[in-house]
Amino acid sequence: MIGLLRAEEYYSTLGRGNILNQLYQIGQFFRAPSLFLLDNNRRQAVKSTYSETAGEQFRLDPVDLRTEFNQPGNISHPLGIRTDERALVVGAKRRPVIILSLEASRWSDDTRRNDDCFLVAPVYSFGGDDTRASYSQNFIERTKAYMYRQLFYLPPGGNGRIRESFVRLDRIQAVHRELLEHMPVMLSDDGMGILRDWIRVYMGEDLQAVNDVLFDYQRDAVRQMSQGG
Repeated sequence: MIGLLRAEEYYSTLGRGNILNQLYQIGQFFRAPSLFLLDNNRRQAVKSTYSETAGEQFRLDPVDLRTEFNQPGNISHPLGIRTDERALVVGAKRRPVIILSLEASRWSDDTRRNDDCFLVAPVYSFGGDDTRASYSQNFIERTKAYMYRQLFYLPPGGNGRIRESFVRLDRIQAVHRELLEHMPVMLSDDGMGILRDWIRVYMGEDLQAVNDVLFDYQRDAVRQMSQGG
């Protein structure tokens, strides 16, 4: 058991073709660009200067994001920004994500309108690559024991499409529908139910009040880890 389910109970597989490409349900897996957290260590902005001979020229400037917006910037029509906006450089990686929201309601007000997007939570594999080492087994076990309120453990499954991974609730973001590439797998009703409960805990609710069975599992898992079992 992992949490309240066996590993094979976490996922449901979906068909392929036109029907799959029309589905945008809570709990579905997609591939999409996942943005890195913007902080003051990643602090480059695209700036531009204009001359009659060379036209608009662009460069990357280091900026302090704590003070950059204190003064008005330059309007840049090619970048689509105004004086109170900046074109910041934000890294992204294409990875699996899970849809957490319904399709946005349609609205418009003069020239403003809704964006066709969904809230998604990115999925990070425990495995490494050419530049990063794999996560330690201790970290995997602690994640599996629900010891980090912003992390949700995912066992391998989905007919090999999902590696052993974790969902990062602290990286939930909006992604436009056009950037979502369907995967033929989704969380099962039970799997999504546990994730919903864990999101509630991340948002400040008490675990025992939200899901007393999961509370007992976490307590026993933490106790077992502390005893070295």
